[in-house]
Amino acid sequence: MHQPPIQNRRTFLSGMAALGLTSLAACGGGGDGVTMHAGVNFGGTGSPAPGVTGGGALRLPLMLSGNTLTVAAGNYDLGGGARAGAMLYNGAWPSPLIRINAGSTLDFSLHNQLTEPTNIHWHGLAAAAGMDGHPTEIIAPGTSRRYQFPINERAGTYWYHPHPHRATARQAYFGLAGMLIVDDGGDLLRGLPTGTRDIPLVLADKRVDNGSLVYRPNFQDIMSGWLGNMMTINGTAGPVTANVDAAVIRLRLLNASNARILNLALENGRTFWLIGTDGGLLASPVAVTSVLLAPGERVELLLDLRGDTGQRVRLISAEFFVTGSMMGAGMMGLAPAQGRAFNLVDFLVANVPAVSPGSIPAAFAPIARHDLASVVVNRVFELSEMGGMMTGLHRINGLVYEDRRIDFFVRRGDLERWQFINRGMEPHPMHVHGTQFQVLSRDGSAARRMATDFGWKDTVLVRTLESVEITLRFTVSANYVLHCHNLEHEDDGMMLNFNVV
Repeated sequence: MHQPPIQNRRTFLSGMAALGLTSLAACGGGGDGVTMHAGVNFGGTGSPAPGVTGGGALRLPLMLSGNTLTVAAGNYDLGGGARAGAMLYNGAWPSPLIRINAGSTLDFSLHNQLTEPTNIHWHGLAAAAGMDGHPTEIIAPGTSRRYQFPINERAGTYWYHPHPHRATARQAYFGLAGMLIVDDGGDLLRGLPTGTRDIPLVLADKRVDNGSLVYRPNFQDIMSGWLGNMMTINGTAGPVTANVDAAVIRLRLLNASNARILNLALENGRTFWLIGTDGGLLASPVAVTSVLLAPGERVELLLDLRGDTGQRVRLISAEFFVTGSMMGAGMMGLAPAQGRAFNLVDFLVANVPAVSPGSIPAAFAPIARHDLASVVVNRVFELSEMGGMMTGLHRINGLVYEDRRIDFFVRRGDLERWQFINRGMEPHPMHVHGTQFQVLSRDGSAARRMATDFGWKDTVLVRTLESVEITLRFTVSANYVLHCHNLEHEDDGMMLNFNVV
């Protein structure tokens, strides 16, 4: 068994200062003062790709009825007609939307009609032992598994996808990724939009060749992650169009891309409001002009369209620049890379509402912050890219994932502080199974946190040559994993097992 290094805060921050991991400049297009670093391909995404009609009206995922999910081969439709080659839940492209009440019991059976093993990871939920979709808990072809555990999480936007080791990226890419909303029935009292004004958007870039989805990662794709040449919004090549009321509308956004980081913004740079992150609502709405969204992350936004009757309001992924740190850009001679802007959704404000257009709420329930005096254990996780052939290039604490090796133990109920240090030249969205956590700092400074860092999180972007501190505790005894949610990095072995006892 390998135990990750444990350091106290002073030792950790001193080591970071000695390495000179301080960014030189903030990138443009970020309402949070986002600072990115060099070393990854953030090239633009054309939508739709050649050979794909795309566009058209926004389609919404079908609501799942019943408690059965059947996974099987099927057809996808990017907006220009059905083609074979997808993997689907209940034959649906995009995957069905699951709504479940807070405090109830999740109870679903998965039937595997693929020709390969699969499973379901309930991303963001503290699943019971054996229910998390751990890479070892696979469902063989032609067999079934029942998932059953209590939903103790806050109301919020979660999701579900497969988690078999070395097949997660491919299975999710070809269609097995769906949104899961936990509802507590309190949104009307909070003054939040509901019904047709509460819009789920699953964002994922895809690579298309001759009109068909392709997935053939080479060495560069493993290093950077699989980046597409077009965006899809709820399975349709964008930009798509949605008719909406001249009202306050709510967007629930999931970045289900394998590797692409998005910079959500409105085309004209106007203000919108961040109201929720991975684990539910913030304490109050935060006015922003852009929000960075890494793979695996979710945000909830409010757009105020009350004065926009007859207008088009466009949601985009805004341009952002990747700047190197003194060590990364200066010593390694890397030029800044650039993420070009591309369009996502056009909202046509065509409807004058017959009911109240709503407003921006002043506040929600406060978020209780962790008491740092109660921290029991400090852990450090170093993220790196190392030499090799085609596998095992991405590592945590120098280790490549082994399914039966337990890398560390956590005592249930203890408050721990974890520190992610990115020693490499690629960003890593780090996801922790079985809990929601709080972000303490970036590069040792609480002031460097982004707006999304102030909510409950299960996935946090650790940019190149950056450190991020989080605090977390686990309430369920089970085997879980910690990994990068760049899915090519995960399948390459950037994942550790831990056991909550």
